[in-house]
Amino acid sequence: MKKQLCIIFLCIMIITFIAGMAGCSPKRGNPEDEDLSPASSISLSEEEARQISDKVPINLYFANEDYTKLKLEIRYITISEAKKSVNHLAEIIVNELIKGPKVKELRSAIPPETKLNSKIEIDGDVAIVDFNSEFRDKHPEDKAKEKMTIYSIVNSLTELKEIDKVQFLIEGEKVKEFKGNFRFNNAFPRTTSIISMDTPSIETIKTQEESEEEKDREDKDKEKDRERDDKDGDKREKDEKDKDRKDAEDSDYIMEEEDVFSDTIDEDVFFEIIEGEEF
Repeated sequence: MKKQLCIIFLCIMIITFIAGMAGCSPKRGNPEDEDLSPASSISLSEEEARQISDKVPINLYFANEDYTKLKLEIRYITISEAKKSVNHLAEIIVNELIKGPKVKELRSAIPPETKLNSKIEIDGDVAIVDFNSEFRDKHPEDKAKEKMTIYSIVNSLTELKEIDKVQFLIEGEKVKEFKGNFRFNNAFPRTTSIISMDTPSIETIKTQEESEEEKDREDKDKEKDRERDDKDGDKREKDEKDKDRKDAEDSDYIMEEEDVFSDTIDEDVFFEIIEGEEF
């Protein structure tokens, strides 16, 4: 009897342990808790792996070439940026979407004039995103592009565990319609049916410090190029002057030779005339 009770107790302990482990698995898109290793189908070079060693991924969705599916583009930001707040992380995501994809095969239907009017607020599980009027006014009147625009933002933001829906505002106000094809005054939930399963691309978002360092390097390279061009220009100018001087000297020499030759001809003709005369 004791043996049976021990076996039953052991089984209960094992089941409890497994359930506890399942409950600890992270929700999608949590940059602090989830495994930061890229999907097994993505291969990274040593340099790429080094660049993302102190960074966390954010998932961005852009349209494919014919605006029928959303495709994932993974970018990496520093851990310090990701830990500031969910609101800050949401703003990074939206601003990166506005900048557009890094991969040439992907498309963004968000007008480049689009800007956030204010910081993104999180109300319960709803992200409130307030855009300027250009977001709607500059958008093409195309149902497919309209759908890709809305859900590229919604699906990207709902990768964060704190966000399940997105409420759009234009100039601080709810609007009934976006461009005539979708009701726009209700919060949009995540939609996975339009997500392509193709292998995502990976990009690294540079911090301000990294961007400044890269700009300094580019400026130094440009300065070196200018100095090299100046030296080449000086050398070309010197070569041209030397060539002009040599041409001038050659021209003077030729003129002197012609003068001597002319004098010689005149003298020969003179003697021929003298010899031909009869005295």
